[in-house]
Amino acid sequence: MKLELQKEKELPLLSRKRATFVVEAEGATPSRKELLKEVAKKLNVDEKLVVIKHIYSKFGFSDAKIIANVYKNEADMKKFEHKGLLEKQSGKKKKGETKE
Repeated sequence: MKLELQKEKELPLLSRKRATFVVEAEGATPSRKELLKEVAKKLNVDEKLVVIKHIYSKFGFSDAKIIANVYKNEADMKKFEHKGLLEKQSGKKKKGETKE
């Protein structure tokens, strides 16, 4: 998997940084957890402070566009991000869901 940083923008009022990447992978698009680890490693930050906002892939192509938010602390991350997205990223199941 090859990860390339395209754009990075500092958003001081939201105490975060928005980064746009292009990932090239053979086969299927990597999972959200794999991308999270690679983005955190590329930006030299803790994985807990990174939120993968969007993954855009095109049918028939091996590359995908990733938009990630990198927060300065967990309190701000919990304040600004959707609860469902944070649960999705952490792998926690909602009440009443079963794994099949």
